[in-house]
Amino acid sequence: MPKYERYQDYAIRDGRLIGEFEQMYRDFADPWHQTAHDQFASEKAVGISLLSRLKAMHGIGKVVDLGCGLGHYSSRMAAIGLDVVGIDVSATAIEKARSLYGQSVEFVGGKFEDFAAIEKNRPDVIVMAEITWYVLDHLRSFIDFCKLRLPNTFLLHLLTTYPPRSQQYGTKWFTSLPEIKDYFGMRYLESGEIHYAGGAKTWFLGTWNAGAETAWNATIGAANLSRP
Repeated sequence: MPKYERYQDYAIRDGRLIGEFEQMYRDFADPWHQTAHDQFASEKAVGISLLSRLKAMHGIGKVVDLGCGLGHYSSRMAAIGLDVVGIDVSATAIEKARSLYGQSVEFVGGKFEDFAAIEKNRPDVIVMAEITWYVLDHLRSFIDFCKLRLPNTFLLHLLTTYPPRSQQYGTKWFTSLPEIKDYFGMRYLESGEIHYAGGAKTWFLGTWNAGAETAWNATIGAANLSRP
């Protein structure tokens, strides 16, 4: 018998962060409907396209997928030829991810705020897909760590935002894509959002490296100049 009726209540309930992710994965086989919906999510497809472009034009090879869950998105990154390490706080999620995709992705247990584990892998890209609402208390420290220790690492960030007055938790940090970008304070190579009835699916690809931004813009400019 599940502890709570809804899997969402293990994460955030009544405007408070609960964070019982291990128990959630024990009680629910597919929280957030990852298996059914991830492969069709528009913002996830955008993320794969951006990673493919980074690989083809900028030589990236190593990705750390924070909060990888059951590993579906990590597997899609590996399928385009990237070396992927998926990290999740839930041991049950990691065990399931290994059983599904362990041949193509390295999955390890760990907390978001264990920055030493991120640095150990020396990623070219860090992916944060739909985890930011659950790590807000550590987000400023994460940003400062990345700027100091991994200044050449790209960040691919995907997050759902919600209509005004429909959200209780997290609003003192940000509520929209412009506010998210302002909080992270990066150089943004691309960003956007897809609106749907319940809010917006947002994404950005960012860097702290001015040279990487220049190189990205140069490839975009060359592609535009080649068109009639």
